[in-house]
Amino acid sequence: MDAIKVMEAKLLRGSVIEKLYLTYGTDIRISALKNTLRSKGFIPDTELKKVIFYLGGEGKKYIHVEINKDNWTDSLIWLTPAGVNLAERDVEDIGVVFDE
Repeated sequence: MDAIKVMEAKLLRGSVIEKLYLTYGTDIRISALKNTLRSKGFIPDTELKKVIFYLGGEGKKYIHVEINKDNWTDSLIWLTPAGVNLAERDVEDIGVVFDE
């Protein structure tokens, strides 16, 4: 993976955290999250799944997802307290970059 793609992935992770921070305390559908990210351009579902897997993976747990097995984009997603700490820059993650 080249340096540009790596940085794009880190920025997308930061954007997801920022969007979920704006709705903290409320579960939203992944389809709604995807719509809020449209200003970043077209984001394929495969890329969004990678971001969600990274942010919710073991040792991170910045987000939580309740999977809808019938339709992935209808799954509910929300920010965890660890995600709030990341959004508020109380903790750092080398794989997440916020677009200031």
